Amino acid sequence: MPIAISPVAGSNCRMATENPPQPQQTHTIQVKYEDFTARYSNHVLVSMGAEEVYLDFTSGVVPDRPGTSVMPIHTRIVMTPSGVVRLTQLLTQTAQNFKVVQLDKQSANPPPPATPVETSAAE
Repeated sequence: MPIAISPVAGSNCRMATENPPQPQQTHTIQVKYEDFTARYSNHVLVSMGAEEVYLDFTSGVVPDRPGTSVMPIHTRIVMTPSGVVRLTQLLTQTAQNFKVVQLDKQSANPPPPATPVETSAAE
């Protein structure tokens, strides 16, 4: 029997087996964030295995002892290469929604305030 999975949030994510077309039963999956902790990350280290890609997230370099620093990894994500391609596409689309504003040196300095002009009330 074919199984279709679609998230509640309305994304276009569906998975179905490759059997001949038959009436499909849909199973809804709800995403829950019960044991969810968010961690800030400035850096990601990417490494590859034979069939997996490893994404190691860290918040940066920390001094350990004189002359030595460490980069503590707080989260590791393991993905298939095809999953990394889909993640890359999603992040590219998301990054295109951000507008980066760059000021040139002239517009960084505001113009001097205008001097007031006196007018006569008899006009």
